[in-house]
Amino acid sequence: MAKIIGIYGKTCSLKSDVAREISRLTGYKVKQPGEAATTYAKVAQLDSALGLPEDKHRAIDSDTLNWANTAPDPVIIIESTLLDAVLQDVDGVFLVHLDSSDEIRKERWEWRKEHGGGRTRQIGVSIEQRDKDDLELRIRLYGAGADSRAPDLVLETTKRSAADCARAIWTAFEGGKTEATFAVAATADKPAMDKTAKKGIRPGPSSGVVKVYSANRNPFGGYITDDKSRREIFIHKSAIDEAGMDKLEKGQRVSFDVVEDGFGGFKAVNVKPTG
Repeated sequence: MAKIIGIYGKTCSLKSDVAREISRLTGYKVKQPGEAATTYAKVAQLDSALGLPEDKHRAIDSDTLNWANTAPDPVIIIESTLLDAVLQDVDGVFLVHLDSSDEIRKERWEWRKEHGGGRTRQIGVSIEQRDKDDLELRIRLYGAGADSRAPDLVLETTKRSAADCARAIWTAFEGGKTEATFAVAATADKPAMDKTAKKGIRPGPSSGVVKVYSANRNPFGGYITDDKSRREIFIHKSAIDEAGMDKLEKGQRVSFDVVEDGFGGFKAVNVKPTG
């Protein structure tokens, strides 16, 4: 059975970013069951996963537990707001509680709502309401208003980067070994994950056709079908403002640069019309 790094905490405590960074540094796989729940909630046009049927939550938990018990890798990473409750009876879990100030979490929330390209984890009317919904969901599903098990590590993320937190977690997981050991461990069992290759998208100059664009509704921008990868690349309205353009038209050809968006995906910048 794999050893598990389990990461939990409130919305916008940097959980997803830190989990992906550990995965990027080590090559070990990451699972984000909370993302599945919010995806279902968005499809159902709900403000949060609180409104989903209980059997949907139980199915997600069952899938998470099955992966935890059967994953062939020596180490796996799982992150979710209520993960401590989901994994409370699972052995071999190094449980990490990420904490952050409400002010910084709200700033992250607002920035991601504006720039996240429609990503599902920021659904809802406010971070305060999401916190209330998450607490109610914890009580409903697991019968506990507090953490279900004590964490092995509590990490304050208010003034720390995801990369810094990832290294701190891995060092603690390894028993306080040095960063030199970290680098060896990251490549001992498998090569580091190349997330750009996995998605079929690589940063750099490209061109494509505008699929849709609107500066007046969330996610305040649009999508360009990338000529190289044939994937849709998000473009925020700020990139159009910076280019001195008023808008983009559906079907318009443009050149642009692909860069990472800070959410594990990509976005278009330096956009110029080409036809």
